[in-house]
Amino acid sequence: MTAIDFDTAGWEATEKVVAAEMAVVGAAIQYRNLLDEAADVVTPADFYSIAGHVFAAALELRDQGKAIDPTAVLIELQNRGDLERVGGGPYLHTLMQHAAVPGALTYFCKTISEDAERRRLQQALRTGMQMTEHASWDPSTDIDQVRKMVDEALLRRIGERPRDVSAAMVTLLDELENPPPQLDVVETPFEDLNHLLGGGFRKGELIVVAGRPGLGKSVLATDFVRKASIQDGERSIIFTLEMPEQQVLERITAAEARIPLRAIKTRNVDRQQLANAAEVGARISGSPLTIDYAPGCTLEHIRSQLRWLARDEPAKLAVVDYLQIMSPPKNPRRDLQLGMVTQELKAMAGEFGLTIVLLSQLNRDSQKRNDKRPQIAELRDSGSIESDADVVILIHREDAYEPETPRAGEAELIVAKNRSGPLATVTVAAQLHYSRLIDMAKDDAAAPTPNGRPNLHAVN
Repeated sequence: MTAIDFDTAGWEATEKVVAAEMAVVGAAIQYRNLLDEAADVVTPADFYSIAGHVFAAALELRDQGKAIDPTAVLIELQNRGDLERVGGGPYLHTLMQHAAVPGALTYFCKTISEDAERRRLQQALRTGMQMTEHASWDPSTDIDQVRKMVDEALLRRIGERPRDVSAAMVTLLDELENPPPQLDVVETPFEDLNHLLGGGFRKGELIVVAGRPGLGKSVLATDFVRKASIQDGERSIIFTLEMPEQQVLERITAAEARIPLRAIKTRNVDRQQLANAAEVGARISGSPLTIDYAPGCTLEHIRSQLRWLARDEPAKLAVVDYLQIMSPPKNPRRDLQLGMVTQELKAMAGEFGLTIVLLSQLNRDSQKRNDKRPQIAELRDSGSIESDADVVILIHREDAYEPETPRAGEAELIVAKNRSGPLATVTVAAQLHYSRLIDMAKDDAAAPTPNGRPNLHAVN
C-alpha cells in the first residue's frame, strides 16, 4: 500500500470522530478479525487523524499475509517512515487503551465513513467554487464536471462484501419454475427481432444501429423509443445531435397517428388527421419520454442527464443519434477518440442499468459492390465499435439503390453481432412516409420456416 496523505487543514474534525478513529484502530491492531471487519467499511483515506497511518500499516501487514499485533504494526510504521509522525510506541499504547469492543466496532466505522463523506463533499464544493471564479470557466463542460465531483464525493469508497452465488441461483431456479409474467427487457416493435434477441434489449447492453445516410437509422431508433415510452410506459431519453426537439416530435406524431410526415411538416392536415394528432399528442405528452437536443453532445453531458434521471425515475432506454458528430475526448487519432466514446457508453449502460442505443454511420465500401448490403467491417472510423457493442444492427433498403426493385417498401435489419444469440436478418416494412418501420404482415398460408418464424432469414 502507498503512503496516505492526511493533510486535512481547514477541516474541522469533532472529538467524536477522532475518538471513533482511535477506537477502530486500537481494536484493529490487536485482532485480525476486527481489522477485516473495519476494512469492509473504511479505508485509510477515510481517516481524519494520524490514526489513519496506523490503520494503513496494519492493512499492509494483512495484505502481505503477516501476523497482526501491536509490535508488528510498530515495525511496519518504522519501515514506512511514519513511526515518528504518529508519536511512536506511546501512541499505539493509547490506541489500545481506547480500543472498541467488538459489538461497537460497526458504529464507530460508520461514524468515520460519514465524516469522510462530509469532508469529500466539502472539498468538491470548494473546488467547484474555485472553478466558477476562474477566467476559463466554461458552463457547457464545467457544470457537468462539478456535478460529477459531487456525486463521486458521495459514493461509498468501500462496497459490500462480495456475495457468493447461492442467493442468485435460488432466484434463477425460482424464475425458471415460475416464469415472471414479463421479462425485464426493453421490447422492440418487431416480433422477430425480439425473438432473435431473447425477448428484447437488456440492461447494461450497448446496441449499435449502423447504416449509410438516409436509410432509416433515426427512424429505427425512434421506433425503439416509441415502443418503450409511449406504448410500454418505460422511461426513455433521446440525445439528438442533429434534429431539434420539434422535428423529433413531428416524426413521432406521424408514426403514432399514421399521418404523412410531409403533412405535419407543412402544417397541412385535414380534420381527421388533426383529431388523430390530438389523441396521439395526449399520449405522447403523458409518456415518460425525454428529448434532449444537444449539438456537439459530450460524454459528460450524457452521464449528467442520466444521473439526473436516476435520482427521480431511472431511464431504461437511451438513444444517442449519432456517434460521428459527438464531441469526443481529446486524442490525435480519430479511431481512438470514437473507441473511447463507445467504451464509456458501454460502461454507462452498466452503471445506470439501462440499454443504450448508439447510431453510427458506415463507410462507403458497400457502395463499391454490386450487392449493397452493409457489412460489420464497414463501421466508420473505429473497429472498437464492434468490440464494445453487445448487438450490432445494420440497416439496408434495396429500394434506396434500385427504386424499381420487387422489394420496394422493405427494410432489412441485419443483426451482424449478437453477443447472446444467433445472427440473422429480420425483414420489416418501411413506411417512411409515416416515418416508421413496422412488422411485415403475416401470411397464414405461407409455409413456415424451420424455426417457425416466417420473417426470420438466417445469414449465411
